This record gives sequence, C-alpha cells and structure tokens, in this order.
Amino acid sequence: MRLLPIPDADGNPTMWINADHLVSVQALTHGGEKGIVLTVELKVDGMPLHRVRLGEYLEKADADAAFARFLDTLQGKAGE
Repeated sequence: MRLLPIPDADGNPTMWINADHLVSVQALTHGGEKGIVLTVELKVDGMPLHRVRLGEYLEKADADAAFARFLDTLQGKAGE
C-alpha cells in the first residue's frame, strides 16, 4: 500500500489516501480576486468527491505548473 499526501495551498498534507483507491484527478480553474484560482477535484473509491484548493496564480501558465507539481507529488516524483 502506498499512501499519497494530498497537500493544501501551503503544501501541507490535509489528508492521505491509498494510491490504489484514487479514481480520478481533475484540475478546475476559475477567476479569483487577483488571478486564476486552482482547485483540484479528487475522486477516491468509496468516498464523496473531494476538492482541494491549491492557490491563486497571476497567470494560467503558473496554475498549470502548480497542477503539474501536484501530479508529480501524487506520482512520488516531488523533489526529483
């Protein structure tokens, strides 16, 4: 069993999930007060849909890069 840390906007894990139970990961973006707000929607087998706010970014490219880092964290590639 491999547990995945699900970080918040500050990078602190808010929960841990079993990698085998992760069904889907979807980036959601919308306009915020100062830029683009990035939220990630997670579906974990047997649990209701869970949303994690990853932060607000000035540019769409910055939000995309943050989502890529989030995926790297899920795949165990953070820090490589």
